[in-house]
Amino acid sequence: MPFTRLDALRRSCAPLCLVCISFAAHAGGSLLLLEAPPAETTWSGGLSVRGWPRAPGSARQRETLLPALDYESPSGVFVATDTGIGWNAARQLLGTEAAKDWQLGARLWPQSGRSRRESPPGVDRLGSRLITQLFANVQATPELLLQSGLSWGSGRHHNGDQLELGATSGIPVGQDLLAISLATTYANAAHLRGSFGIGPGEAQASGLPEFHPHSGWQDWSIALSAEHKFSDHWSVNGQWLHTRLIGQAAKSPLTHSRDQPSFIVSVWHQF
Repeated sequence: MPFTRLDALRRSCAPLCLVCISFAAHAGGSLLLLEAPPAETTWSGGLSVRGWPRAPGSARQRETLLPALDYESPSGVFVATDTGIGWNAARQLLGTEAAKDWQLGARLWPQSGRSRRESPPGVDRLGSRLITQLFANVQATPELLLQSGLSWGSGRHHNGDQLELGATSGIPVGQDLLAISLATTYANAAHLRGSFGIGPGEAQASGLPEFHPHSGWQDWSIALSAEHKFSDHWSVNGQWLHTRLIGQAAKSPLTHSRDQPSFIVSVWHQF
């Protein structure tokens, strides 16, 4: 997905990088960052190389090459391989001028879990889920963008809730920009128990101790994102994201590593 807003930032020399790369839109897991809806419908396609933890708390990575597609309409509707299906309703709710600084809306996107192969013997697998999220972002100052996301539908029983808070700023590097994001996630007990917990039956079958986490802070993360435009239609962008599990998630017997790194590099063509 092209970084169209970076052009305006270069012209104004503002240090904030409003990245809209699909994966870079995720700070502590799923924080979303979008452009204001375009004046005309836009299509972009390409390829992405990415890596991410095989399961929550896993010490192993999965790498793959995937096609990438992004669609945005003037109404605020977007469909993307990485960000799912959603609607940025800032223009309808706040007006055209305010929509340049605000992103408000909702989206649906699939989220992978812990496969049977990645689950200890006797511990139930954590299947893929369809997550719903309400998001709200605001450019508080020319140097700082504040982000938030409230999501539900996670965990083993699809009843987990998460609140994510983050902030993004940027550093000019020649004609390009490097974005830096910090974020943290608070999760309810249903999410943490569904993702990191071990019930009595699982403990008896697996030999692992029972673990019943309560609600609390789940992680913090730092992300570095960058983009380079070769022409008006071709660009490459990428992100490195390092998430650190904390609190109950870090203490789970299912957690083999508190460090959960991810990355993505994408080549895009805007049609």
